Amino acid sequence: MSGGRVTNEPRAKSSADGWRGVIGADFTPAYAGLVASCVLRGLPADAPAPSVLVTYDGRRSGPECAAAVAAAAAAAGAKSVRLVPHLPTPVASAALSRDVADLAFLVTASHNASRYNGIKVKVAPGCSLPAEVERRAEHLLAASDVPAAAVADLAPEPVADRLIGEHVTRVVQRTNPAADARTVVVDGVGGVAGPAVARLCTALGWQVHLLGGSLDPDFGGLVPDPTVDRTRDRAAHAVRDRGADLGIVLDGDGDRIVVVDDRGRTVQPHELLALLLRDMAGGRPGDLAVTAAVGMAVRTVARRQGRAVRETPIGFKHLSPLLVSGAAAVAGGSVGDLAFAEYGIDRDPFVAVALLAGLLGRGGARLGELLDDLTAAVGARQWFESRVGGGGNAEVLHDAGRAALAEVGLSPAIQRVTSIDGVKFWLDGDRWMLLRGSSTEGGVRVYGELAADGRRPAPIPELLAAVGRALQPSLP
Repeated sequence: MSGGRVTNEPRAKSSADGWRGVIGADFTPAYAGLVASCVLRGLPADAPAPSVLVTYDGRRSGPECAAAVAAAAAAAGAKSVRLVPHLPTPVASAALSRDVADLAFLVTASHNASRYNGIKVKVAPGCSLPAEVERRAEHLLAASDVPAAAVADLAPEPVADRLIGEHVTRVVQRTNPAADARTVVVDGVGGVAGPAVARLCTALGWQVHLLGGSLDPDFGGLVPDPTVDRTRDRAAHAVRDRGADLGIVLDGDGDRIVVVDDRGRTVQPHELLALLLRDMAGGRPGDLAVTAAVGMAVRTVARRQGRAVRETPIGFKHLSPLLVSGAAAVAGGSVGDLAFAEYGIDRDPFVAVALLAGLLGRGGARLGELLDDLTAAVGARQWFESRVGGGGNAEVLHDAGRAALAEVGLSPAIQRVTSIDGVKFWLDGDRWMLLRGSSTEGGVRVYGELAADGRRPAPIPELLAAVGRALQPSLP
């Protein structure tokens, strides 16, 4: 391996789940190796040397960054290091639960655009990096020079297919869905998980049409984020054109899922979680844990089942400890990151698909009918997410939010304001708006749910424009 130090290299940013940055600019093999080194140095001093699994998806620089991570892990004293290309994140997490390794580094930028790459870290039995270890790693990163990248003398192991097969088999056996014959469109968007989820659907007895199933560092010109409308369009069109029963759209590393119903309509992640939670009535007890941006449908279902609802900051790393401790039985974010403690402690679209197969198979209904029934039961609201320019501290966000709500006539509806993550305005009628800084792209993320008022549509475009003006007064 090579040595040397590069002290002035730009630094990638910590995100809601790991570290990521622009390929070749602030995310390089050298920086990836430094992250791995700092994570391992941040483990408790009395912890035994871990066995390490390293994987990467199809993004540019993935092999080089993974090799640097493997070299850094070996140099930092890892008991063993295995390099296994092209594992979807849920498969890697599941491998940790089966003692394949103690810790996994996943070189991926997940749902971010193709110019980004990054690192996620998972620890056995498949959960996010503990907060105290992440804090120590961040401190070490800030205090360290970026070294020249080392190169691992480590041959990649061609075992991804076996590990994927083991996970598919385990999910089907543990969920035991009474699936019926369905036709499904699976869009992997050029990420690493499309063929693996298609394999699961085949095991469920479904006929599968796979889109975006080959690794593509450009993701076909799309952002590999299933919550983006344009990214879902291809699957929605295919569902309608083929008369399919549903569509499944995944993110770049396969730990986020958004489903399209038989009419091509998006089933929002909180709606999918609500449908699955309704089907669990009388099943495993326990609380529901959700991030601050999750919609009201699943919260309403949980409360009607007598479950407490725990709200956390955005990022699955805040949900994972609640699953590990047993404080929550079900957890989910607003981006298709869903988990069920009975089947695992990390977000896993494989489990969500298998549970959905059981729900559809038992009742025989179409997904669109189930969505309509859910809406009738919990109320119709329109969930939204957008990004606006500007920024500021909590006080700035609070003032901007109040001003924007006043501009569209919603000030009288404000009932309370919370600050679990950013600033969240709770309105009457189970409406809300959340403002928080964007960790990767800059600006301010605006989330919320509003409802139509009689014949007037929900004033979402007007509210977003008002937030933008409040944060950047120079805007028209």
